[in-house]
Amino acid sequence: MKKFTTIALLFFFFFIPACQKDKASRPVLGNKAPSFSLKDLDGDTVRLSDFSGKVVVIDFWATWCGPCKISALEFEALSRAFQGKNVAVLGISMDEGASAVETVREFAKAYNLTYPLLMDDGKAGKAYAIRSIPITYILGQDHTIVKIYPGYFPGMGEAIAEEIVKLLS
Repeated sequence: MKKFTTIALLFFFFFIPACQKDKASRPVLGNKAPSFSLKDLDGDTVRLSDFSGKVVVIDFWATWCGPCKISALEFEALSRAFQGKNVAVLGISMDEGASAVETVREFAKAYNLTYPLLMDDGKAGKAYAIRSIPITYILGQDHTIVKIYPGYFPGMGEAIAEEIVKLLS
């Protein structure tokens, strides 16, 4: 029983909070967010600079990540709540392979996601030193990193909404 409890605790702490990737050091609070230029699901190029002057919420995620599936719904709600405001919600998919775009497109359709979903080409993930997903960056209007949320927690959308409201006032 003791061995089972230890294994269960290890599973919870290493697999439930976030889906792991390789290790590196992340950008830090107060610094400018690394710029990026990525393709969306239609093949159009989207740059962080396209959202100049806006509060930007960047969620690094993947279709195969359990917590990401839950958080995607919260990001959709955020996107809708702040539609028409000076806010952009972006999802950067870490899915890989020849069928990644189609996989993400099908996921977006199944979950009714309407916010922009971008495909990481490896450069954004490297620039942001993504080692586990989901991870969310909140950027101020000058694209300074003001908050980082590693993993997912219930009520995350509400916490992010409060941050956005503060940044807009």
